[in-house]
Amino acid sequence: MIARIFNRNYKLLVISTLLLLGAFIYLNTFYSSFHLDDINSIVDNPAIRNISDLQAIWNFWPTRFVTYFSVALNYHLSRLDVFSYHLFNFLTHLCASIMVWWFALLTFSTPLMQGKKIVKHADLIAFFAGLLFLTHPIQTQGVTYIIQRAVSLTTLFYLICLSLYVKSRLMQQKRENPVVSRILYCVSLAAAVMAMFTKEMAITLPLMALFYEDCFLRTREGFNWKYAIPLLATILIIPLTMLLTGSVDFIGMRRVLEPPPGISPWQYLITQFRVTVTYLRLLLIPINQNLDYDYHIAKSLLELPALFSLILLVLILSIAVKAFSKYRLFSFGIFWFFLTLLPESNIIPIKDVIFEHRLYLPMVGFSFFMVSAVYYIFEDKPFNSVIIVLIFITSCYAVLSYRRNLIWENELTLWNDTVHKSPGKARPYNERGLAYGRQGNFIRAISDYTRAIEIKPDLAKAYNNRGIAYEKQGNFIQAISDYTRAIEIKPDLAEAYNNRGNVYYYKGDFTRAISEYTRAIAIKPDLARAYNNRGISYGKQGNFTQAISDCTRAIEINPEYARAYNNRGFAYYGMGEYEKAWLDLHKSEKLGYKVNSRLLEAIKKASGRGKR
Repeated sequence: MIARIFNRNYKLLVISTLLLLGAFIYLNTFYSSFHLDDINSIVDNPAIRNISDLQAIWNFWPTRFVTYFSVALNYHLSRLDVFSYHLFNFLTHLCASIMVWWFALLTFSTPLMQGKKIVKHADLIAFFAGLLFLTHPIQTQGVTYIIQRAVSLTTLFYLICLSLYVKSRLMQQKRENPVVSRILYCVSLAAAVMAMFTKEMAITLPLMALFYEDCFLRTREGFNWKYAIPLLATILIIPLTMLLTGSVDFIGMRRVLEPPPGISPWQYLITQFRVTVTYLRLLLIPINQNLDYDYHIAKSLLELPALFSLILLVLILSIAVKAFSKYRLFSFGIFWFFLTLLPESNIIPIKDVIFEHRLYLPMVGFSFFMVSAVYYIFEDKPFNSVIIVLIFITSCYAVLSYRRNLIWENELTLWNDTVHKSPGKARPYNERGLAYGRQGNFIRAISDYTRAIEIKPDLAKAYNNRGIAYEKQGNFIQAISDYTRAIEIKPDLAEAYNNRGNVYYYKGDFTRAISEYTRAIAIKPDLARAYNNRGISYGKQGNFTQAISDCTRAIEINPEYARAYNNRGFAYYGMGEYEKAWLDLHKSEKLGYKVNSRLLEAIKKASGRGKR
């Protein structure tokens, strides 16, 4: 009965259900704050300030140009209002879920699925595949963590490419409308290119297309290389882009291939065996999720967790191989999971050994696996049993996702949860300290930074952040001590030089302050606040020409830097250029900076504007 009602208005019901259920899960995240990498990638990123400056966006991260262009679009529309960023992420996730549904439907239409009993229920099985993808709690990090739109957007292009490729191939096999078939094929190639410039994990896409061709599209004529080769060629895009632009070693962001300290490629690989088992556990039983896992690094394959994990993974793959001919969709889901996980779970060390958002694309395979597994378990029972079980599973997932999203509400809720789950890791304490600092609770911030330093004595950022907290309390001696220690650990930490310059400025030692700001600028030429701070110091020395030059450079880097306009206005005022001073102070006020109203009025009169 459920199936009959469902089939009457199939497409409308699918899209409406995905939209409404997705809204229930994610509407409570639309005002969640920026977190972790969002700060470097969005809040403090000058490259995304001007959407028409495509060169700046490209230079920031060439292999993720599409991702950062989307961020630049959000910034263009709403500056740092988080709502539009979250709306974009939600719509991307919704579209990806719809594509999972359509991709599953197309798979049921392929030659090698014909005659399978499961095809009889293709509409409902495909719907639940999309629903599982939408509702699973593991997806929350890829959706609610704003900059991780890189994984959801890549997955969307990945699925568009494969779906259009499959549709084109099916039309070609049936000799239907060759013009439309070629158009769909060309669009699939374009989607592949877009995926390659969204995140590096898309490098598996051409391999997945070849694997899919062999699994579902192969006919008696054999493998169709004519269609496969152009798509296969796109695998060169990412390595060539990295090679030609040098983007593996880009400035200002974490290096793509930066290994964790003291971890060899072999140790990273055997650690990934256990990480992969953790991923499987999170997919099957998505509880106790954590933004920042405190994960043990395996030193030898003889360690029992690593060895047992490898044995389990080999067993799972063996089952998939053995079951392939009879349970093709079930096995394909398993192979999808392992293939799409390879770019970040292999022998090449990456800074963080585990992150939940890395499961966003592998989740497609899990969705196929889960719906087919439930179907085959209840194969000999009425199909309504399958529907009831899948409704129960997706309902549980939806509730867990909603609850997980509550933790992402703000920095404190997120990092309190993370500290509770990873009490032996330094980064959660450092990040919670930043959250306390932004609230003005410097005592708790200092406590968290101190704990982070106790756990990891060489964490330069924690010293720098604790120095800021001490500075806010007026404890300049301790602030300078912490900034100096941060610089000793990490001599290229530009922010520490800038912050130490601030302390010298507050103490009235403008010469030393200028020296510190200059060193910060030499390390990080796009550090707008260092230019602004140096400009203020030059102004205090009466060097208004240099003050204007520095503030102007700060504004060039960040055209909406209100304090830089304010400080340049003061410099113009000091030079007697009242018209320019008034324009800058007025601009600063429009950008939200609280300008001295009496001074603004005095400059207005001096410029002659008061008589107009």
